[in-house]
Amino acid sequence: MNVTMQRIPSRLRVLIVLVAGAFVIGLLSFAHPPAALASCSTPSMAGAWQNIDPNTRSLTRVSVGFECGDQVLCDTDGHCTGGDSYFTLHPYGKCHPSDCDWGARRAQDMGSGWQRATFSYSWATKYVWVKTYTYGGRLYLRVYTWTDYTAADGRTDYSTDEWMLK
Repeated sequence: MNVTMQRIPSRLRVLIVLVAGAFVIGLLSFAHPPAALASCSTPSMAGAWQNIDPNTRSLTRVSVGFECGDQVLCDTDGHCTGGDSYFTLHPYGKCHPSDCDWGARRAQDMGSGWQRATFSYSWATKYVWVKTYTYGGRLYLRVYTWTDYTAADGRTDYSTDEWMLK
């Protein structure tokens, strides 16, 4: 250490080093902007799920999608879009000769890991709830469906509880 630095009190020396370091880091950040990082990763729930019961009379499969809204875009007036991440559910019911395609719907986060999508028809509204569980080292998708028939239809409401694997 040279004589000039020895005359400066130790606390002031630490402060000088910290300020100089911050200055250098600031200069480097202008020279090399940080890489963009995505805040979303594909959740384990996303994917194509098949019913573990090949003889089911309910849902045979469900495709779970995930839309990552980690990018927010703003115009010059300050109006912004994006930043909205969500799941989509696309179930298929048992029909003959091929499965009935219910279409894809955006799901709502219902808390505790549950996602729910609503499928409305003229004769009923179907609420499809999904959540993952791990048993014996395997990941399962539990699919609970509540069918609420219209009063005009007259049938009794019912539920199903299905388990699926990727």
